[in-house]
Amino acid sequence: MKEYTHVCIDKNNLGLDVLRADIAANGIQTAEQRGFQLAAGSLRLEHHLHVFLWDNSSMGVNGRMGIESAGNCFLVRIRWNHLTESGAFLSGTLGGDNGHVGPPKGKSTNGAWAFKGSIPANNCYVEGFHSAATNGFETWRSGKGWNGLG
Repeated sequence: MKEYTHVCIDKNNLGLDVLRADIAANGIQTAEQRGFQLAAGSLRLEHHLHVFLWDNSSMGVNGRMGIESAGNCFLVRIRWNHLTESGAFLSGTLGGDNGHVGPPKGKSTNGAWAFKGSIPANNCYVEGFHSAATNGFETWRSGKGWNGLG
């Protein structure tokens, strides 16, 4: 099972603990679902409709760490069988977020992926909130979510 990572940044100064609890309860939501207004360029690229993730390739880890280094953030690890990568000939649930060339689609060239829609809390491991001792950790780790229902 492939694991993806979302970098959650506290852009509105709500506090990292508040955001951790929110994601643990509600999952990762799109900007549109959260009511955030994005710039026209981001709307054109459909960023308001997607949740952005990094894979565990060296490019993905380096890209993610570039964001992390700014601080005021935490990681959310996602294991969900529903996440499948698009490629040259395959259309998966993840589209490559390959810069500013258009909406996410195709294979990722930089380790960044976009999922159109939200990621359920059942599939999110929120660093600083969950731990290996959290009830259901082994089922989450196997890709079946915290409640074992995937």
